[in-house]
Amino acid sequence: MPIIPALLIWAAATATPPENPPPIDGALLPVGDACYTVAALEQGKSAGNVLRRVERLDSRRLMIMVASRFNAGPLLTSRIEVAFPSLRPIRTIEETDGETNLSVRYRDGSARGTVTGGDGRRQTTTVPLAGPVWDEETIEFVLAALPLAEGAHFEVPVFHFGRGPGVTRIDVRRSISAGVSDGGPIAAWEIEAGTRSDMTITYLVAKADRRLLAVDVGGVRSALGGDCSGLIR
Repeated sequence: MPIIPALLIWAAATATPPENPPPIDGALLPVGDACYTVAALEQGKSAGNVLRRVERLDSRRLMIMVASRFNAGPLLTSRIEVAFPSLRPIRTIEETDGETNLSVRYRDGSARGTVTGGDGRRQTTTVPLAGPVWDEETIEFVLAALPLAEGAHFEVPVFHFGRGPGVTRIDVRRSISAGVSDGGPIAAWEIEAGTRSDMTITYLVAKADRRLLAVDVGGVRSALGGDCSGLIR
């Protein structure tokens, strides 16, 4: 067995998830598209856009899609089918310029993933999971579906086929008035989250409708607003 899949299986099997995952209510998520502009280092310029979409498939499933392009680079797309209302993953597909790089199916306490290499070769591995997990690519949606309140702390067990298991620690720091491009100030929660490193990601989530207003990753900020028409295939 190749060393990378072997380490992934070992890490997942020995991971210790939180004893009591927090309650998550997918009904709080707004359905539809939201476009975000990523600020460039040069003031007034854009480094790219991110399109986030939540689509209701039926009474038991949602489809979450995130598409992005930065600095005229490739189109990156993640599609994650999740259970409703828990938002636990069912299937994940990650693509670059329409070509599938990763396909994962979650079932019966395991994740079965197929990775396609640059040479077109595919490798399939089944990884056992230590307990309930959420797909790490959906954490910005999951945190908006938590019972948010100032000072609240949550620990969400996550998994990504390329990075293995982890725990995302989420802290609701304060209530603020956030400005948005298409209107006046909005009452929002300022939330900090981190998973695998010392880097903390800051999110602004609207109190009234749980819209994600902005994301700050290491000083690079994406904010609601912009033109995402080029990200829709």
